Amino acid sequence: MNLLAGDLGGTKTILAIYSNENYPKKIFERYYISSEWKSFYSLFEDFIKHLPDHISLPQYGSIGVAGPIQNQEVKITNLGWDIESKKLSLLSKINNIELINDFSVLIYGIPFFNRNQYEVIQGTLNSDYKNDQKLIAIIGAGTGLGMSRGLITPKSISIFPSEGGHREFSPRTENEWELVKWLKKNLNIQRVSIERIVSGTGLGMIARWKLDDPLNKNHPLQETLKKMDSDKSAFTDLPALVWEKANNGDKLMSEALKLWLNAYGSAAGDLALQELCSSGLWISGGTAAKNLDGINSSNFLNAFSNKGRFQSYLKEIPLIVLKDPEATLFSSACRARLSAESNGRLS
Repeated sequence: MNLLAGDLGGTKTILAIYSNENYPKKIFERYYISSEWKSFYSLFEDFIKHLPDHISLPQYGSIGVAGPIQNQEVKITNLGWDIESKKLSLLSKINNIELINDFSVLIYGIPFFNRNQYEVIQGTLNSDYKNDQKLIAIIGAGTGLGMSRGLITPKSISIFPSEGGHREFSPRTENEWELVKWLKKNLNIQRVSIERIVSGTGLGMIARWKLDDPLNKNHPLQETLKKMDSDKSAFTDLPALVWEKANNGDKLMSEALKLWLNAYGSAAGDLALQELCSSGLWISGGTAAKNLDGINSSNFLNAFSNKGRFQSYLKEIPLIVLKDPEATLFSSACRARLSAESNGRLS
């Protein structure tokens, strides 16, 4: 029996078929640009239509979705997609398709990740999931800021979705307070959430705040910003440019990156305290995977543990960075496998 796995995001959607094994293996995949499709249903039908003849139709599937899910229904706002798992089953004749939040689904992959899929940057990870009960949490800065929690026991995996990235951002320094004031004015908003700053988009906004200072009017990135102002889609390239400039010694972008890493580390420490996830805090998202040195820096790690009387506790919590760019897809396959097991279809 094969398994359907999916990673549905605002930019890209990946659908795949995995073999049903202890460690699921991908045997077929198709990559889609999400915005090129009117609906997820038409995209999904295209995937089913192009399944090779030698690959049998799965009966269990899980699709990680960037959005809140209620009653197995979700609306992808920036794409105008409404998705219902029942309708997907009818279209495909796959009897059991589950929609699950893309950050929550990662928790189902944790007991199955191979060592090359992650990097431990603090503490010691106890990967014995067959005998111990483990409380873990996950955070990840991408376009936004995702968070989730999970309880892994020898017999079950329970997930607790979160929208913690939308909590109020609390400035800790004069610099952060000035940034918050600028964001409120520049974006015409009344409150600033954590993900306004701790995200790829947030790093871009920090850079814009720095460049908005008249003292920096001759900075090389000013011309780039002008081009981005005429092409809003190009703004997504700014975070990568900030990292590049900072790594090449640009003082202003180094300051922007340091502020961002400090804010990210602090948000991660707050989550670890809130959940008391002594079995590990996992850090996901493309930003962490592509810039491991930044996450594994004193800027991030010191801000993570700088929580007063709980500093020593936080320094003991394992911190693990997910490096696999297909971690969501793999975890969706793991979830589909567990669904099949719980229905008695596997020995």
